[in-house]
Amino acid sequence: MTEKIPDPPNYPPYSSGPTWTEPEVHVHFTPESEPASRWDLAWLQVGKNLGAIACAWIPANIWAATLHDVQREQTVAAAWVMGGIVLTVGVIRLVQHRGFFNRFLAWTGGLGLFLALPVFQAVVDVMTGGGR
Repeated sequence: MTEKIPDPPNYPPYSSGPTWTEPEVHVHFTPESEPASRWDLAWLQVGKNLGAIACAWIPANIWAATLHDVQREQTVAAAWVMGGIVLTVGVIRLVQHRGFFNRFLAWTGGLGLFLALPVFQAVVDVMTGGGR
């Protein structure tokens, strides 16, 4: 049983209009674009972040002083909770909308926590040879 299945008939469609002609097929190819660079770091937005860091430096120092006061008057945990809340709100706002104020708020919270870290003071003491 090696019967060949015949090709389907090429019947015109059922209509009483003009005679049917075989359709023309047009194929359009778009040229392939060059692959993107593996080292595309545009998502870092270095200029915007440096501008936000420059503007956030003074408020971050004030925030770090406030966290130091909280750490001295209350506990280290209270300072971490306050700093963590501000940093979390800043990061959530930055993720929702990447505006300058939200970037400024996130950098202020992050820098303030970094400057208020007890580890930062120890690193400065070791590097400068100072002691308490």
